[in-house]
Amino acid sequence: MMSEPEAVPSASSWLSWVLAFADSSAPVGSYAHSYGLEGMVHEGHLTGRAELARFLQRDVMESLLRVDLPLLLAAREAAEAGDAAALVTLDEQAWALRPTAKLREAASQVGRQQWRLFRKTWGREAALAEFSFPHHQAPVVAGVMTFLQNVPPAAAARVLGYQTFSALLQASLKLLPVGPQAVQELLHEVLQAWESHCREGAGQLPEEEWGTFNPLWDIAASRHERASARLFLS
Repeated sequence: MMSEPEAVPSASSWLSWVLAFADSSAPVGSYAHSYGLEGMVHEGHLTGRAELARFLQRDVMESLLRVDLPLLLAAREAAEAGDAAALVTLDEQAWALRPTAKLREAASQVGRQQWRLFRKTWGREAALAEFSFPHHQAPVVAGVMTFLQNVPPAAAARVLGYQTFSALLQASLKLLPVGPQAVQELLHEVLQAWESHCREGAGQLPEEEWGTFNPLWDIAASRHERASARLFLS
């Protein structure tokens, strides 16, 4: 059974957790992954700032809207209902929706580390010992954690966007001719665009509409798995 959150959450009851959870220094292993970005660079699809901005605003945004955000929100609802079977199903779906083995493994590695860290810190007193994710896919784990920490859905969506775009942009520093200032400018631009999708009720896609089809990204990520040399695991 999931532990019950506070009846009336205030910003002070969840903001400190969000700051720690979203911190890039949190030991969850995201630094080891480019989530297909390295493959896109090697294939010549991304060569500089303009292409990177378009990739974030179009391809990554669509993936968030059609996969990660719906999974996060559905996991929140399942956690609120105490429906462990639904959480297992969502975790299986999240695994199946990733187009390549390395992308599936990346989402599981990060989610597993987040869950382990959560249970040893903020969630150590929660009644979670009997529940086990089959894959620990990151958006499903995040949905459960944000529910348990009383994070409002809109704020949870903002955290999801920040973590996703920030991780890709940090990887871009090693892969593309962009500097730290350009990365911060790009992060600001894409988060401004993401904000419109963080309102209450946004991201609630029907389940049959979950999933994306992006041949360039999928093929680049697949080829990256077999690259003779690479900087990132995914």
